[in-house]
Amino acid sequence: MARFPRRKRSPAQRIEALLDQVSGRSGAGRGRHGRDEKSRYGGARTMDIRRDAELFNRLVQLDFDYLMQQRFMAGSRTLADLLPQSVLGRAQNGHGWFTDEWGVALQFPDATFDRVLSVLEIGDPRLKGYLVRQRRGDMLNRFKAWILANLWQPELELVLDGAPVFGVEFLADRTVDTRTFLTGMVMAGFMDDWTYRETAMMHRKKTFGGYPFHIGGGEILIVDREKFKLCGLGDTGQTVFSDDQLRDLRDAGVIIRNREIACRFPDNDQVYFRRCAGDGVSDDMAMLYIGARHGFDAMLGAFVMDAIDTYDKYVIDLTWGGVDTDLARTIQNRFLDREDEALVDDRAILDLIHFAAKRNDPAVNLSSSHRRFIQLEWPANIPTLLNHWRFLQGEPVFDIKLGYSRVPAKQFYGLARQRLAASGIPVKEPEFLAPKR
Repeated sequence: MARFPRRKRSPAQRIEALLDQVSGRSGAGRGRHGRDEKSRYGGARTMDIRRDAELFNRLVQLDFDYLMQQRFMAGSRTLADLLPQSVLGRAQNGHGWFTDEWGVALQFPDATFDRVLSVLEIGDPRLKGYLVRQRRGDMLNRFKAWILANLWQPELELVLDGAPVFGVEFLADRTVDTRTFLTGMVMAGFMDDWTYRETAMMHRKKTFGGYPFHIGGGEILIVDREKFKLCGLGDTGQTVFSDDQLRDLRDAGVIIRNREIACRFPDNDQVYFRRCAGDGVSDDMAMLYIGARHGFDAMLGAFVMDAIDTYDKYVIDLTWGGVDTDLARTIQNRFLDREDEALVDDRAILDLIHFAAKRNDPAVNLSSSHRRFIQLEWPANIPTLLNHWRFLQGEPVFDIKLGYSRVPAKQFYGLARQRLAASGIPVKEPEFLAPKR
């Protein structure tokens, strides 16, 4: 029987098909047992900022006030620019104060960073969205200029403009070996890069347990905000985008094509597009690996690069691929020019990705945010990052709860010891300090 040739779809039709894929409009509809029903009986309610504005405003303020009262190794002005990002994530996912009186999660998927700040600026005019984004960007630019100007200094004191780097108090009295510190920065700067993650799956085909190695990932691309909004793509981290689909979005002007032009918020924004389904990297495992392989100064470099990645999420002047990856690439190129070889060999980055992948063996469901790394979790009197270093040193540690998933340190350090042993790095079984009553 003769087949009719398939009619080639126009770019507009391809975009429409992509929107159908992202939104789940496959033709069957959600029906009685679709997403709405499942969410309702699954312990979560989807809210709307416009419809539930009064509730949203109240919960944002409560959640921010709660976080500001926690113990951190940073001052209040640093935290005021950092923590609205945590409030945003908690609002979108129904965490923290975003629950009702029965403990049902109240999720605001349409919450934005600037909408959160529009609530907080009522109590503090310094928290206007534009001002917070400007301060975050200025902080990143000052650090980038400072580190690139001091690449060839043998040592660095982690103090910039009279204050510890990124306002983190435990960095105030720390002098690091520059080359080691930069090594940690470069490794952490590339561990989220999709090209490296894709290569890691080819480089290391098996987990420590002998199973096929797999890791998810994506790309941060700059978009035209108005066109992106009109497309209705929603959360682009929840669906996988092919090369052809990204090309269609570039052709439609949604994704900016010219990487040489300056892109700024609010006309543009940076958006994460998933390229491969699956879990990513545990930042806690990454810190431990870098510290175990290269020492405390490298671990601090990785921690600082994680802070850069955090603050860069909401700035005015946008950087292709993110400031962390761009800075890591710049450092590598500077060393290539001066020493004819990069500071960090690509294989070291691939080994880091393999080690820290959540779905390696044993599997982990934990990745602390920058906020969590500088927080003093009960019953500890030191922040989480320094608890990790004590573990590597074989010193007594606190059995704190880690990350959003609240994984006990006893459990996590046990898993970490197994991975480190598989990498040829023996670590003493930790002794846990008894909490003070």
